[in-house]
Amino acid sequence: MKDEIISTFSNDLKELIENIIIQNQKIFVTLKAKSPEDAKKLEKFKIECIEKISSFKKFNEVNVTFTLIKKKFSKIIAISSCKGGVGKSTVSVNIAHSLKSMGYKVGILDCDIYGPSIPKLLNINQKPDVDENKKILPIIHDGIEVISIGLMINEDKPIIWRGPMIQSALMQLINEVKWSQLDFLVLDMPPGTGDVHLTIAQKLKIDHAVVVTTSEEIAIADTRKGINMLLKFNIPISGIIENMSYLICKDGTKDFLFGEYKAEELAKEFNTNFLGKIPFDRSFFKTINQEDFNNSNQTQIINSITKKLLKLSD
Repeated sequence: MKDEIISTFSNDLKELIENIIIQNQKIFVTLKAKSPEDAKKLEKFKIECIEKISSFKKFNEVNVTFTLIKKKFSKIIAISSCKGGVGKSTVSVNIAHSLKSMGYKVGILDCDIYGPSIPKLLNINQKPDVDENKKILPIIHDGIEVISIGLMINEDKPIIWRGPMIQSALMQLINEVKWSQLDFLVLDMPPGTGDVHLTIAQKLKIDHAVVVTTSEEIAIADTRKGINMLLKFNIPISGIIENMSYLICKDGTKDFLFGEYKAEELAKEFNTNFLGKIPFDRSFFKTINQEDFNNSNQTQIINSITKKLLKLSD
């Protein structure tokens, strides 16, 4: 179906196609742009795209958005959750350490403006420096480049900002940080749905979105909403991770805390990959460095999940 649709596009429009996702009777198209100004100039191709797709009369909803081409990062992985407290940030940090242990150059961008937790998880207390061009220099932690709004403010003070200030802070983290040439940039996304997700989708070309959830009923319901939001923003979903999936009992059996197959069933519902189950382990939630990661009971599981993501990147 995708090939049939693309065949109706002009050659100029074909060159702009970044991604097409068909979900039931909805279609999501991402077009490439070099800058926000470039996106405005290319608006005519967005109109053409909508008109051509609408002529098929097979879709109830047609979404076309632009994504900016970023050259600093070979791949961008967004770690998302649709409910707070499911361990998204912990998973983000562990995946970053896993990639680093495999020899990749990795950075972490903490996009959770209201509740930045990456500095605490990595036990980073220093503030980032600024170079002669007033570019922010990321903190280097165990060879991983890290930036977070939590490194720039008093950690005990709440962030009480309106939407425009949040957008401005996020844009500074995206545009004003002097990253080195990275193989992977891991985005620790804010929980829930909102303007921040839209800004990220518009400003960065996300290669993989990984959704973290538990199998608890409310978490699954919120995750379903969040996945629909990501699809609406044309963010490709690479899979779902079920965190805090089970306890390992003294006799070696597994006690599934919220039921065994709910996250897997959700992955099937959205025709995406189920990347794995991470058991509940208190050591998984403590301050993390490369040595802790290498010696963790969860290392094999996290590495397995990371390898699945790498296969999807090929």
